[in-house]
Amino acid sequence: MPAVSPAAPARSVALARPAIRRRLGLVAALAAVLTLVGVLLVAGPASAHDQLLSSDPKDGATLDAAPEQISLTFSSEPLDTGIEIVLSGPDGVTARGEDIQVEDRVVTARLDAGLPAGAYDVAWHVVSSDGHPIEGELAYTVEGELEPEPSTEPSEPEMSTQEAEPTEPTADASTPSELAGAGDGASPNGLAVGGGILAAVLVVLGLLVIMRRKILENDRLRQADEAESRDPGKPNENRDTKH
Repeated sequence: MPAVSPAAPARSVALARPAIRRRLGLVAALAAVLTLVGVLLVAGPASAHDQLLSSDPKDGATLDAAPEQISLTFSSEPLDTGIEIVLSGPDGVTARGEDIQVEDRVVTARLDAGLPAGAYDVAWHVVSSDGHPIEGELAYTVEGELEPEPSTEPSEPEMSTQEAEPTEPTADASTPSELAGAGDGASPNGLAVGGGILAAVLVVLGLLVIMRRKILENDRLRQADEAESRDPGKPNENRDTKH
């Protein structure tokens, strides 16, 4: 039986090591390529979103008068759907962009007239050309004309150039003594009224006396009739009898 040399297995292992290294290198290179492709696939859609390039009014601009419209310029033409432009102004004023139009890469919205002066924040929302929604904000300020503040100092009354001249009493005016003298003595009308009142009082008193007499006489007759009804044989002293 031939003897086996111990150096043969060692030589075969040494020959296999370069092949294993080459395979490991290929696997590492393939993994790196796959990783790079995955990164590109993920970053591709994100970088494809449209971006806002400029606006009118510009972000942070200061205007002398309120703008009539707002325009937004993007890197690509956005979709003409789902577009919203909302303004938030001073004292809680809110407004929306109306009549929104998309021309090429520019989105234009009309603003309401008569918006007050102050700081405005604009929030916009559009749909990118790749179908993904994007949004952002910008701001501008409308200075306008400031109304003058009312003066707090009291205004001094204007003095008349002509002094008031004292009025002299007229010759026809009656003096207090004359007016007092005109009231002395009783007038005929006063005497007539007083006499009428006195006569009415006397008439009333006379009627009261007559009525009292009638009442007393009726009481006596009633008492006499009651006494006669109780004792028919006794003559009535209060009545006059003829013999």
